[in-house]
Amino acid sequence: MKKSNTFSIILLTVVAVLALSACGTKPQTNNTTPQGADQPQTQQPQVKPEPVDEPEVKQGTGVYNGAADPHTVEIEMNGEAQSFQLGDGLDTVIAELKEGDTVAFEYNEKAVEGDATAKQLILTKIQKTEAATDGNQNGSSDQQAGGERSKTQAFELNLEGKKEKQTATLAKGEGYSLYVFDPMSLFPDQNRVALAVDDNYYAEITKLPSDFNLDELQKDGEKDLASIGKVQKLDKAAVPQALTSSRLFLQANGPKITRQYIVMENVTGAFIVKVYIPQGEPAEEFESFIYTSLESLQANK
Repeated sequence: MKKSNTFSIILLTVVAVLALSACGTKPQTNNTTPQGADQPQTQQPQVKPEPVDEPEVKQGTGVYNGAADPHTVEIEMNGEAQSFQLGDGLDTVIAELKEGDTVAFEYNEKAVEGDATAKQLILTKIQKTEAATDGNQNGSSDQQAGGERSKTQAFELNLEGKKEKQTATLAKGEGYSLYVFDPMSLFPDQNRVALAVDDNYYAEITKLPSDFNLDELQKDGEKDLASIGKVQKLDKAAVPQALTSSRLFLQANGPKITRQYIVMENVTGAFIVKVYIPQGEPAEEFESFIYTSLESLQANK
């Protein structure tokens, strides 16, 4: 009887051990990941094509002097003759013009290979007008000098290093008119165009008689600016680009203000403009607005 009990105990022990072994065994999980499956994929950088600079379109007005050859015409701007190469399709337009016609036109400049200082002027658009303001690089081509002008006009300006188009409103002073932008106002009784936020920034306009003497005006301007500092006469390259109709540009820089004495002339008449630019944040914006406005000056008939 004892042997039977002993055998039963041994058998139960073996069964228990096997059962415990089976419970403690866990199925193995296959954690093998294919090589590179979870690796981040490296994207090839996209190469963007370099932007192609579009030639700057410039505008002007002047007197058509005729064709020098089948591909070249001459236009007088600010009393100086300029040669222009004809763009595509302009030969038929040119055929309808006569010498002495006042014209408005668009053109761009092309560098001359081998000469960094030379520019070839390419005419892209031209049309006859009744009259035009010489060298006006802004405004519409159908303005009539000294006649009716549109109440508003769109202009392109450089503001904070960027070109922007803004609309200006026609304002009339004593014997003249010009386009004035929203940040400024014309005070006809003072013949001043001033910045609205600070009227210490302003330009004072005086209409000149037809028989003015430029040398005498230069002497007057030098005396007028002498109290500010050393007076400089700016050459054409240093004159603000918007002021293509300036005949004389004097400037004096002081510690607190820059003053300018400008003589402007176009087919409608001539003007003295005294510009006051205090040192301050509005200076750059004021210069861009005022020079563009002054270029639109026209004398009334």
